Amino acid sequence: MPASPKATKKELVTAFRTREILAAARQLLEERGLEVMTMEEIAAAAGVAKGTLYLYFQSKDDLILALITQVGKNLLQDVEASIEALGTPPEKLSRMVSVLLEYLNRERLLFPMYARELLRGEGESREGFRRPYQELEEKFVTLVTRLFAEGIAAGQFIPANPRLLTFLIRGLVRATGYYQKAEGQADAAKEALPVILTLLSSGLIREKRSLAEEAAR
Repeated sequence: MPASPKATKKELVTAFRTREILAAARQLLEERGLEVMTMEEIAAAAGVAKGTLYLYFQSKDDLILALITQVGKNLLQDVEASIEALGTPPEKLSRMVSVLLEYLNRERLLFPMYARELLRGEGESREGFRRPYQELEEKFVTLVTRLFAEGIAAGQFIPANPRLLTFLIRGLVRATGYYQKAEGQADAAKEALPVILTLLSSGLIREKRSLAEEAAR
């Protein structure tokens, strides 16, 4: 197996500076909010000149999209781990839904931008951050579709289009995010978890033990 090419000094500096900028932006997002924080504030918090910041990110939208992509990569890793871990398909589904809602609660400040970009991405494409963002979405759909196909083949989920089931799950999680934002309910994800698991159990699972019961084990 050929060795991975060694990163150049420039590449290492770029990666380090990008991480520093994104960390500063995340901190300001928590302190100031998405609409209020400015590129000037982000540059100051990251310890770089404003002009340097624009060399890495052309706008605040691009910077926030980079944050969303970073979160998306972490989420995808955790979703994959929840699916690949031992257990029946219903147990894996329970773990995965818990992971999704945990991230939704943790990243609730980024959700408005995420929702906006989702709608944009469905109607247009653009070079830059939207492409990896959309690729992460499709990887997520592929993982979960495979889980549903596994459960259907095992006779533990109702027979249905597994990709459709994936989009329905995704829709439930996003609806929770919209409710969380619109109603200002910080605990919406926690409140929604047993409700979503019960809905899935009553309409999807072919087992006596419900998903809510599995999650509580």
